[in-house]
Amino acid sequence: MKSYNQAVMLIALSLSFSTSAFADNIEFFASNNTQEIDLQTAYNRLKGPEQLALQNTIIGIAQKNHLEQGRFEDLLGTYKMSSDQNVTADNSEIFIASSYQKISTDKVFMIAKQLANTLKQDSIAVFISAKQPVIGDTVVKLTSHAYTINQVIKLIQDTLPTQYSQAFSLHLNNSSCSNLDTTTVNEVEWLGSKTKPEDIKKSFPNEEITYQYGKAYLVYKNGQKEQL
Repeated sequence: MKSYNQAVMLIALSLSFSTSAFADNIEFFASNNTQEIDLQTAYNRLKGPEQLALQNTIIGIAQKNHLEQGRFEDLLGTYKMSSDQNVTADNSEIFIASSYQKISTDKVFMIAKQLANTLKQDSIAVFISAKQPVIGDTVVKLTSHAYTINQVIKLIQDTLPTQYSQAFSLHLNNSSCSNLDTTTVNEVEWLGSKTKPEDIKKSFPNEEITYQYGKAYLVYKNGQKEQL
């Protein structure tokens, strides 16, 4: 699939410990798109049966691995493909596991591998929250005014270093979701330690920036991991 969208199954986990330790907050960011598509197609998939099929697949794997009930968040993602370095859009899903269930990081990575293979993705992204001061997940909350999808993407591409436009996720305002041109964005999210809140503040000076400490990984179909 694609490099970060290969990633786009993102599992957010906490990691200040070894792989046999237990994760606190666990989030799986996933997609079931297997080809390069444009933003309109990704938006249609996000609002169509493809997203429901994605949720059902994640639920099946979660139940198979005896995970407690979690919750879902829909995302519109943009990622650079590993094959040709082109940027593609994606319908994505975050599965946020129950914080009341302790899951070893070994099991989290194993589930991510299962997701990558079942959904035919090259890799799944994983974020592991931790107490040490290393930022692994950065979010901009857009509250000063209503940004449309295209406005946010243009702002990221025009005002931030190139790395920021290669992989990010948009949390949409569901109450404004009528079509691609008018739907507004509530939050923009980046994974990995290379994202710097001070860079983002220059492009979004009137917005709140929040972050989580931890580490983000890509988990590949063969079980190998790459830290972001």
